[in-house]
Parts: sequence; structure tokens; C-alpha cells
Amino acid sequence: MKVRKVKNLEKTLKKKGFVLDPQIDHHRFYYLYIEGKKYPIYTYLSHSIIEYGKELMGEIKKQLKFDSSSNLDRFFDCPMSKEKYIEMLRNQNHI
Repeated sequence: MKVRKVKNLEKTLKKKGFVLDPQIDHHRFYYLYIEGKKYPIYTYLSHSIIEYGKELMGEIKKQLKFDSSSNLDRFFDCPMSKEKYIEMLRNQNHI
């Protein structure tokens, strides 16, 4: 897994259907929305960290329900589309 800047993580999450929950201010919680419906797939980012290393990216991998680091990298590097991500979640019975 690659080291990633938080601003790039946020940009990709928003692009792939995640929405910031404005009611939580301790961390920035992003929940997956599909066709206006909120799903229990989420991750959160710290206010105080600029880059996420391998350990924190491992936590994001678990939260976003990825079975491999390579799929997580594909998600954030953008070869994996929002539609493919949703298909993966459905195939694994997460949604």
C-alpha cells in the first residue's frame, strides 16, 4: 500500500460516492451513498494527520471492505471505478 496524502484520499472518496458526515467533528467520517441511500460502509480521517502510511491505509482497507491491498490501491489510483467498487461490495455481500 502506498503512502497517501489525506487531501488526495478525501478527493477520491468524494468522487467514488462517499459523503462527509457534518455532524461528527472529532474525525472526518465519510459514508458511502448509493442513489441517495446511506450505507454502513465508511472510513474516517484525522484532522491532524497530513499523510497516511501503511498502517493507517491498512485500517482504511478494512473499513472500506477491501480483500487486498492491490484493490485498495486500484481504488485510490482510480483504475477502479465507483461502479466496480459497488459491484465488489455486492459480490462480497457487504451491501
